[in-house]
Amino acid sequence: MSTSFTLCGWLGCEGFAWPGRWARLLGGVLLAACSPHRSPLPAPAPHTAQSQVRPYPAVFGYGSNLGYYGPAWSDERLAAAAHAAGATTIRVTLPEAFLAKWGATSRLRAFAYYADSLGLRDLVCFVGEPAPAHRDPVTYPGCPEPSKLFANLYEPIWNADSTVNPNNYYARYIYQLTQQYGANIRVWEVVNEPDFVTGTQNEAWLDRAPEPAEMPNVQAPVYRYIRTLRITWEVVKKYRPAAYVTPGGLGYAQYLDALLRYTDNPRGGEATPAYPATGGAYFDVLDYHVYPSYYLRRRDWRRAGRFAYARHSDAAAAQVIAHRDDMDAVLRRYGYDGTTYPRKHFIVTETNISRRPSGWRAGSDEMQRNFGLKALVLAQKHGLRQLHFYSLGEATEAPPPATPVSGADEFKLMGLYENLTRDAPGHQKLTPLGQAVRATARLLRGLRYDAARTAALRLPASAEGAAFSGAARTVFVLWAKTTTDQSETAAALYSFPAGLGEVVPSPWNYAPPATPPARRPAHRVRLTGTPTFFERARPALARP
Repeated sequence: MSTSFTLCGWLGCEGFAWPGRWARLLGGVLLAACSPHRSPLPAPAPHTAQSQVRPYPAVFGYGSNLGYYGPAWSDERLAAAAHAAGATTIRVTLPEAFLAKWGATSRLRAFAYYADSLGLRDLVCFVGEPAPAHRDPVTYPGCPEPSKLFANLYEPIWNADSTVNPNNYYARYIYQLTQQYGANIRVWEVVNEPDFVTGTQNEAWLDRAPEPAEMPNVQAPVYRYIRTLRITWEVVKKYRPAAYVTPGGLGYAQYLDALLRYTDNPRGGEATPAYPATGGAYFDVLDYHVYPSYYLRRRDWRRAGRFAYARHSDAAAAQVIAHRDDMDAVLRRYGYDGTTYPRKHFIVTETNISRRPSGWRAGSDEMQRNFGLKALVLAQKHGLRQLHFYSLGEATEAPPPATPVSGADEFKLMGLYENLTRDAPGHQKLTPLGQAVRATARLLRGLRYDAARTAALRLPASAEGAAFSGAARTVFVLWAKTTTDQSETAAALYSFPAGLGEVVPSPWNYAPPATPPARRPAHRVRLTGTPTFFERARPALARP
């Protein structure tokens, strides 16, 4: 079997993180209020994220998880399809168990193809999954199997000559990745979804450490996970100092709170000279996962506790930012506010809504499409560095619109392409979401969010949007806010600022036209619940 597609197949299922994602969504919601400090803030640790966080100079990354759809779809073909759908980056993985089986250099050709042939940059790579010989053999209380982390984590990271200690299996694994693949990896994501839960009331994590049995993706004490973060930080920052380190796709502010309270000390996470800093010292990017459909209802105690629903694209896109705000509130409480300690960058490596309903959750082609457009705009407006959709392709047939599907099929209908288990390479078909993502990437690629021009728009309360500029181009993305449950219908009249000149409007499914598009004066426009792009037209050249 060719290793060009072995990695996706070896991971199994239709995506990278199916068990953690599904169980997380059943596990609860983020708390807006997290625990206060347990003790005064320690002094910043030297050469950690408590003393410096590198700026993130790259433009916004339009990303996708690749998934697995059968042997015809090699990783290279999946990456090419992602690129064709507008992706400028992708999320990949390099588990030690895979590399031990197929060879440490087995993915070099694929990574070279991503960068050299497709121009994909700033890749996110989640790491972990030790080879069997390197897995911690300890079964912690309440766990059904041994730890999923590496053995020998508490061996010294460094030899006396400042080389990596080969007896620290995890440190050696990360070192080897930095040497073989590090040139193409911008963000090192430590263990996918370490806070994945199955029915745990994780509010308790605000007052105590998460227990190994409560974290099926780790099955080890949280201090050992923080140790894994620390090793990643030290090795990556030595050999790839321009790269970033992040916990792996967090879903819960409660778990982040624990990471910021405890050190990697195996004896209760207490600070000592050998373990001077809490987990926040060992990451400079906060990566989170959010599936908004599960957050679009609230108890309304004015109506005897019945649910109030907001199943529309604006509420869904706003939830992507609400998750960021919840995480940022915890970081600020522990001093990561730009004053005591540097602030951290944010990325999202899994998000989407289904295009068919499931249970109480709504879903339609239009809602999913509008969500994707709005999430990409709001992510940039609120300073996120990358956003990756789950997933590249669907993995089942979409039934007729409004037909309910199972919870499992809900996640199989989140692709940029229609069913890739049905369609062979070269015959794939973009979903409405895929068309919208491709249009957004085409029209905004290379541009940056422009806060000043956005403020100058003076958008009314009934409208939302942003301005993007760069390289003598300015593009406005505007829409009327949806407010009605299970409806994408919305309308607003908007007048551009005087003196703007002419704009070139483009629809949500923009494709380069064969002839130049018509210009029109930039004045009063009718907005709908679907975003529209307006590019400021360059002045026409005067005839000689």
